[in-house]
Amino acid sequence: MKSIAEWQRTFKDAAERKFPDSGWSQSDRLASIRRQLEDVETSLKVESGEVQSDGHAHQDPNHRIAALIADILILAEECGADVETELEKVLAWFEKSD
Repeated sequence: MKSIAEWQRTFKDAAERKFPDSGWSQSDRLASIRRQLEDVETSLKVESGEVQSDGHAHQDPNHRIAALIADILILAEECGADVETELEKVLAWFEKSD
């Protein structure tokens, strides 16, 4: 299984191959993450029957969540974030009793 750091590099490299001249800034990536998050929200509402949508982006919440995570990992790689280390810190915060 790949480490999170490997996933970060893999997705960033794949995005660069698919869109070699995108010229996306971090702001562009954040806007994409917001759109992906909206797709996750809508797909969950479609799945629950709360709304209807024929858009392919709204049909599979699992795929939408994975696409959101991929975008976040690309941003993390672009920022040079050590997500694995930070996840350990976040988990420690969750597990900390008050």
